[in-house]
Amino acid sequence: MICDYSFRRLHQQTNNMPVIDTSTNYGTYTPAPIIRRLIRLAQHCPDNWPGNQLALIIRKLVRKTAAMPLDSQAGDIQMRFYLHDNVSERKFLFMPQRFDPAERELIQQLLPADGTFIDIGANVGIYTLTAARVLNHQGRILAFEPNPPAFARLQFNINANPGISARITLLQEGVSDQDAEFELQLDASNLGGSSLKSRAAAASTQHVSVRCRPLLQVLMEQNITRMDMLKIDIEGAEDIALAPFLQQADDSLLPDYIIIERSERDWQIDLHALLQQRGYRQRLETRMNRIFQRPKT
Repeated sequence: MICDYSFRRLHQQTNNMPVIDTSTNYGTYTPAPIIRRLIRLAQHCPDNWPGNQLALIIRKLVRKTAAMPLDSQAGDIQMRFYLHDNVSERKFLFMPQRFDPAERELIQQLLPADGTFIDIGANVGIYTLTAARVLNHQGRILAFEPNPPAFARLQFNINANPGISARITLLQEGVSDQDAEFELQLDASNLGGSSLKSRAAAASTQHVSVRCRPLLQVLMEQNITRMDMLKIDIEGAEDIALAPFLQQADDSLLPDYIIIERSERDWQIDLHALLQQRGYRQRLETRMNRIFQRPKT
């Protein structure tokens, strides 16, 4: 695994950001045996209503009784889980089979081993690590995550997974329509709910200044001339991030597949129309995302 960490060092703020331990090795916070057994039980619950209810009960019990964080595994992905402030981590640890299964299966089946995967809004790295397990040493991942605590966890989780040979570039910045500083509205109850748009944390005044840049600018800087898959989940700001790229990118740079969060209610630009204009057709709609495919010519 080759990792490039391109980020600006930020000092700990006084805005209630959670304390993140990235200085100790994975395994330092191995759960107690009873907690490990409970996690395994939840992960192997059948994917039906009774099974899901049991997994939720176990999750609630572990959150109340176990010390955080937890160094644990979901499928073939190892992570340091902080369950108090991130919905994605809670879902993935206890019910990995229900965490975006169609989207992750698409990555596992259709991402070429030598391909390029772009993750805009990488959070703590679930999609990035899913792609990394597919790619060989010729593969490339570019992961954007501007939120400082999320980026710290992302960086740690990448390092916690040995045997990855792809080149992974982590950028502590966001994607927008201009190169500028933006206010990222923080959601204290859900790290992944933080957004450049105010709806993510309507009841909170917490925010942090983050740098954002146009996607095309970063791709040129990183010498990326081919994209196979792009995933974007940035809590309603997908339009200002993706529209300039769709309007300006050469056909050769357009990814074969785009996984995009269903946040149309917050968009001011009709991304679906832009995708259609560039030759994309919707392949699949899930509870959280839409998946678009651009047929090869």
